[in-house]
Amino acid sequence: MKKIIFLLVVTLSLNSFTSLEKPTFNIVGKWRGDDKKEIGYIVFQADGYAYFEDSKGNKMGGKDFVENGKKANMTYKFDDSEALMKIDIIVKIVGEKHSNSLLGIAQKIDDDSFKLCLGYENVRPKTFKKEETIVFTRVQ
Repeated sequence: MKKIIFLLVVTLSLNSFTSLEKPTFNIVGKWRGDDKKEIGYIVFQADGYAYFEDSKGNKMGGKDFVENGKKANMTYKFDDSEALMKIDIIVKIVGEKHSNSLLGIAQKIDDDSFKLCLGYENVRPKTFKKEETIVFTRVQ
């Protein structure tokens, strides 16, 4: 009987160590990127919208903006369940069925920085290409 109780205690103890969930990366916030000496920002909002901002404060994206004379919105999808995180930026023109997406891979550097490589024409990059990868640092 003591052996069964001992095995039960050991089994329960081992399960408590292995059932811890992986901490998630918090993408929500304002991130500063430096690309070829040009400074820009990307903002991921808690409500699923995203926008780009240049160093002069001009914004593109978010819940409501104009793209080629048409109302549009920009959202994002974020998945950090794999070694390479996935970040997709989706631009949807209001009233149209088709949306344009930038599919990206990202890698956490630390809690306040990550590197991002975006693919165009709905193709996700498989590796980080030096000339197309930007490091972002959290500013808010």
